[in-house]
Amino acid sequence: MNHLNIFNAYKNKSNNHEDELTRSFLILVKNIPMVQVMFFEIIRKEMPEESISSIAGGDLSVEEVYTQLSDTNDIFSSGLVDGRTLVSIIISDDKFEGEANVQNEDRKARYDGVALCNPSWIFIIENKPSKENIWTRQFNPNIPENVDVTIVDKPCCLSWRGILSGLNALIQNNMVRGIEQILIEDFIEYVDNEYAWLNPYTTFEVCKGNTYLLDKRCISAISNFLIKGKRAEVKYHRGWKHYIESGRNTVKQIALDSSKNGEEWSITVWLHAGDTMSAARESFENIDIDKLLELKAQGFKIETNFHIAYRSSNLLWFDGGLSLEEYLSYWKKEYKNLRQIKRPEFLSYFNELESNGMIPAQDRSTIQEKIINKNYPNLNICPGLTMTYTWDSKTAISLDKSGKFDEDFTKKVTDAFNVIGGI
Repeated sequence: MNHLNIFNAYKNKSNNHEDELTRSFLILVKNIPMVQVMFFEIIRKEMPEESISSIAGGDLSVEEVYTQLSDTNDIFSSGLVDGRTLVSIIISDDKFEGEANVQNEDRKARYDGVALCNPSWIFIIENKPSKENIWTRQFNPNIPENVDVTIVDKPCCLSWRGILSGLNALIQNNMVRGIEQILIEDFIEYVDNEYAWLNPYTTFEVCKGNTYLLDKRCISAISNFLIKGKRAEVKYHRGWKHYIESGRNTVKQIALDSSKNGEEWSITVWLHAGDTMSAARESFENIDIDKLLELKAQGFKIETNFHIAYRSSNLLWFDGGLSLEEYLSYWKKEYKNLRQIKRPEFLSYFNELESNGMIPAQDRSTIQEKIINKNYPNLNICPGLTMTYTWDSKTAISLDKSGKFDEDFTKKVTDAFNVIGGI
């Protein structure tokens, strides 16, 4: 059975064997048209002088894809490759930049991949996850003398990072669906686990300002954060961000993501303290206001996050007339009085909140529409805080280059938790 049958994995080779990497990728190339388009467009752009036609334009199509073929395989003697032009492709972590001249050579050749394409192309593929292990004679095919094949003397040098960027772009731009999307995502996860250094988001610098890849790097950073000595599972909150659970009630989730403004980008850690009523009680019981304000001097942004909730649904947020210091002082005194407000108390409690600067008078019509006119039997009062710290692109790149971004991220999170009861 052909090893490009998805169910016919190698039995005697581990997941991190380079042949398994080749096999897994060629399964995508063989079976997913958008991956074919992506891969052969990369080849075409790398070799503009060869006038390789475009799949996207309908002038190139994939006939067959094989893996681990010996030069003695029947396809090389059956007339199937006669009249074709051969391109030798090398895929490594980064593009091979050395000198190499592809020529026919009488040697025992075993090709990691072979793709036959219309009109009249044959592509042989050599996979070397590290360019340090490239042996240039492996670029050379061994084609029988009686077979009419034209060999392009320049190798096509590709990088796994470029290919993975292309695969990520297919997902990011919703260009695949269903089983095709699942297969690509599974391949990306496989590379994450077995060949993490090949990823195009190993550092912020190699993400090249692409927010999708920057967020992938953020996911990698939060996955390294230790909760009670163990790595936490990264989860995704639809409509929000990827996060890990802290295990604490004060700030339940720790999130890290990127944002972009024009050509500039930045990385931000998000911590919502007191997001529920019980969390607010615990947060304000532990908060050291002076230390919290010191965080601002260290670059943190601290904002009020006062909102009203019913059960687990947040209903309304308010920007009152109090300064941050006034807001903190008020709830430091009043947190013990936080309780569920019953419907008969709604109007009087909103009057109290307005008189204490928690809600502005102009929001009363919204309160009437969104809360009073509804049938909520009770309300939860949630005097929260949002703590964020942002690294600009230059700082994030510099820290990541020196291997210190994850360490700095951990320190910022720890500093924030220390002012409301440690993590």
